[in-house]
Amino acid sequence: MSKPLLTFNLNAFLKIYSMDTAKQISEIGRRLQGEGSGYDYYKNFAMAVRAFASKKSSDEIAYILESASRPDEVSYNKAAFTNFKKRFGSKKTLENFTKVGRLQLADGQLEVRSTPLISFEASGTLSVVHFWCSQQPPMDKAKANIACYILQQSFAKTAPNYKYCLFDAVNEKLYTGTNNTASQAVDIIAKNIVSIAKSHR
Repeated sequence: MSKPLLTFNLNAFLKIYSMDTAKQISEIGRRLQGEGSGYDYYKNFAMAVRAFASKKSSDEIAYILESASRPDEVSYNKAAFTNFKKRFGSKKTLENFTKVGRLQLADGQLEVRSTPLISFEASGTLSVVHFWCSQQPPMDKAKANIACYILQQSFAKTAPNYKYCLFDAVNEKLYTGTNNTASQAVDIIAKNIVSIAKSHR
């Protein structure tokens, strides 16, 4: 299979889905020029969650959260981690989820990569959680449906027996499941992204 024209992580795909057409054109142009793959603002949050799931000490986790390069980054990462701990910190079966999901869209011209951070078992159900930490755009059910659909499809062969969830670490809300229109929405936005990307060439 040929290399995809564009590769996005799941959260970047959701952000582009939320943009109007003019902003989509601008953002995709930046990415094609190598300017928009972007700085991972919540890298320290992800490292702290993985450290927590690995039973690292609170001092080690605090060091990770404090080591972000900017004060606002430290503040937002800490707030997201606090909400993670409130929701998942007491789960005895919490583990790191290390698989990476890949979903080819638009005839393989676009790839979406998913890296959920944790899994846990509750009432006989195995759940995997992907995190949304951004304040803008705010998470909502429509975007969450798309995220859960992409997660399900991405891991259909490598980890099929899990319930895939999205946790909004800003508003402490857990989304699960998807709906009948999510697959169509994903297909349409993927084709639009590829069409815009080709117009830049």
